Amino acid sequence: MTDTPTPELAELTTLVDRLGELTRHVTEHDLASEVADEQIADVLCAAARLFSAKTDRVGKIAWPIREDALTATETVVLVTALLDAADVNLFDMAIWYRRAQ
Repeated sequence: MTDTPTPELAELTTLVDRLGELTRHVTEHDLASEVADEQIADVLCAAARLFSAKTDRVGKIAWPIREDALTATETVVLVTALLDAADVNLFDMAIWYRRAQ
């Protein structure tokens, strides 16, 4: 494996960095309500698919987000939305969570 990222990985890195900058700007200027629901869903789905694909490939990995990156409220709002979208209840989630250990 080479240390030089493929053009696709280099582009993804650039896009992720830019997305972080834009997201900070939108939230700091109270513009989140103007972002289309579909755009938020696309970003969340892309991140979830990438995270899931990596864990499928290399096994369970440490959560790649700093502990202080999301508040407890942000975390619960996101998890609840994801569980609802996948029609997964908390009991089912507990079973899946234990499976990975």
